Amino acid sequence: MAQAGDSEKLAGLGGELAALNMDAACKYYHNYLNTFQIDLPLSVSFINRLLAEDIAELPPYAKSLLEQAIKSAVQLANFDPDVLSIGVDSGISPGAATVVKVLAGTHVEPQTFTELRKASMKYQGGDIRTICERILARHPMAVRYADLLLSLDFYQGQPPSESLAAFKCPKVLLPLWTKRLFNHHAALGDDAGAWPHWPAIAGRVDDPFTLSRAAEMHHRAGDTEQALALYGRAFELDPLQRPYALRLEALRAPFVPNPGLVDERRVAIYLYSYNKGQVLGETLASLARCAIGPARIKILLNGCTDDSLAVAGRARELFPQNEVEIIALPVNVGAPAARNWLLAQPATRESDYVAFLDDDVYLQPDWLAHFLTVAESDPKIGNVGCKVVFPGRFKMLQYLYRHVSLTHDDAIRVSLPTGYQQYDIGLYDVVREARVVMGCQHLLRVASLADAPSFDIRYSPSQIDDTDHDLQLCLAGWKVFFCGTVTCVHRQDSGTSAKSRLSLASQGSIMGNDLKFHYKWYERKEELSALDSLGLNR
Repeated sequence: MAQAGDSEKLAGLGGELAALNMDAACKYYHNYLNTFQIDLPLSVSFINRLLAEDIAELPPYAKSLLEQAIKSAVQLANFDPDVLSIGVDSGISPGAATVVKVLAGTHVEPQTFTELRKASMKYQGGDIRTICERILARHPMAVRYADLLLSLDFYQGQPPSESLAAFKCPKVLLPLWTKRLFNHHAALGDDAGAWPHWPAIAGRVDDPFTLSRAAEMHHRAGDTEQALALYGRAFELDPLQRPYALRLEALRAPFVPNPGLVDERRVAIYLYSYNKGQVLGETLASLARCAIGPARIKILLNGCTDDSLAVAGRARELFPQNEVEIIALPVNVGAPAARNWLLAQPATRESDYVAFLDDDVYLQPDWLAHFLTVAESDPKIGNVGCKVVFPGRFKMLQYLYRHVSLTHDDAIRVSLPTGYQQYDIGLYDVVREARVVMGCQHLLRVASLADAPSFDIRYSPSQIDDTDHDLQLCLAGWKVFFCGTVTCVHRQDSGTSAKSRLSLASQGSIMGNDLKFHYKWYERKEELSALDSLGLNR
């Protein structure tokens, strides 16, 4: 069985695929290719799932998906002999046999390495780093330890560690290691670090991942023609990865927002907060730097006991041209009820659109024009969301969009919110239909609220209520759109994303909401099953 990447993530994906029959597992994988650039945990999980079948009896479409998964895994796991051996044994990547031999010849302290592979980069990253550095100091040609250390650097969003300068790459693997370094920098969006490696590999790049990262690097440098050529080659190599096609379309015909809409449309902007006075103030200051026209602003304080009321009061000075109202509740009613309280305000009925903002975000100055331009392109668009990233020098993607991925008797789940360990380098700067977008910054058409008038309070205090509401809209015939030309920096610490750290009590609350979600939608699971990304037109 192949193994790669974060063990916790891999186990979750494997569990979902194991619950599906072969046809459903193939659909699951195909939907992922239609949604995100494929990543190592998903490709390996799918390989493992299909290897449980009689390979000789697989239908042609399943064999083609398996071949795509093996190619992707080999290209993403350059120095993982378990993955490379599958490429060799299947005949798909016979050239990897040489790499496997060199990896075996340079490997040291295998038991230690096995234990490190089981460790969590999220919680045990410091230990992983210390051990890798010590072993590399003793064995400078230990390729797999150098590769693991570089993977940890990437997870933590930083350039290669200084300690990697002592790594002595075997000569036969040097071209592959050079490409590995390029991809590390380019996938972070670190152009200054990536460009020096590009001349050495440009003439022999033969995988869509490197090509797509190089395309975005050239686009940021102003060479859109070369970016199109590189993306064209990437899509030619792997036409199943729809994000490449969408990005090609976006580069050929860039999205242009209409700034006049912020004055022409009636908009209400709603925020709710609980004991985050300083952060709320920073969010309001960010909003004050945005072009929001005459939008009405309402701030609901959810039973706050800190200085949030004073902070919110200063918003009237930040927005002298806008109507600002502060609603101070005596108790914390939770996120869904806070949303409903705001939606019940007369301003909602008097508006064309309502925008919800979390209290811990940094906003793109022209976000409202982008959202309104997307919404006005189709009267059936009920909700518009955006690209959400973590803060940091290199911004890891936190949330893009979702569809319904699993409607099993034992579990009903939406798909992952983003690809595994992907940073915001431009690949998802597109406008496309989705089923669910992130609730920290989104724009609801007021007319759509007739079919989904409230957020379900059974999910209090938070989590899943925005997902549930988007699915209500979709099943009522409304569309949900993702506007990737807007980026929201979300300082989230309460959710289930890669960098959040939750208490056991918080984890229990989220698990409870998953169970509530399952039983709420169980009798409509066939309708939900139809909400997959293959049916989308954009």
